[in-house]
Amino acid sequence: MLFDTWLLYFFAVLLIAVSPGTMAVLSMSHGIHFGKTRSLATALGSVTSALILMAASAAGLGALLSATEYGFTILKYCGAAYLLFLGIKLLLTKASSQGLDLQHIKSKGTPPQMFKQAFLVGISNPKDLLFFGALFPQFIDISAPQAPQLAILAITWAVVDFSFVMLYASMANVLAPTLKTSNKLHWFDRTSGGVFIGLAAILVTREN
Repeated sequence: MLFDTWLLYFFAVLLIAVSPGTMAVLSMSHGIHFGKTRSLATALGSVTSALILMAASAAGLGALLSATEYGFTILKYCGAAYLLFLGIKLLLTKASSQGLDLQHIKSKGTPPQMFKQAFLVGISNPKDLLFFGALFPQFIDISAPQAPQLAILAITWAVVDFSFVMLYASMANVLAPTLKTSNKLHWFDRTSGGVFIGLAAILVTREN
């Protein structure tokens, strides 16, 4: 995999990881109530669910690529369209008067329970499966062996995902008040939406 291709993927993963979501809220809750050491279980649960969804996406992608060479191009443009949809959706979000609520999560504090909760949060989101299926084709060179490329993409995602879950948990007391401010969340969503749209445009116009 070319370094510039990996770097673009790394940037996309960073943007996804830093965006506030269910796992971010769960990580902050665990970090506040149980500390960063036990939150290692939360990070491992998140990574495990992501790797399973990646494997499922890769299996479906491999079947499509083996059936037709045009399938890759179709999936590539569908993926770019999905990124564009995400960007537009974020741009159109309206400010909420509630913001992120850390109190609605009823967490239990043993590492196995924290792992299970994070795993279920990650694995039960079908959008992640669609997102991996949309994201991976953008960065795969169809003329080169696919397994090493998929391994690089998966390992990169796992490292970034683990790091950001631990970051949210470790700095929960600092980040939570800021993220709970609805107006700041609103403008963060708009900025992220603009970046998603720009990324979709780059992916459509670039060559593998």
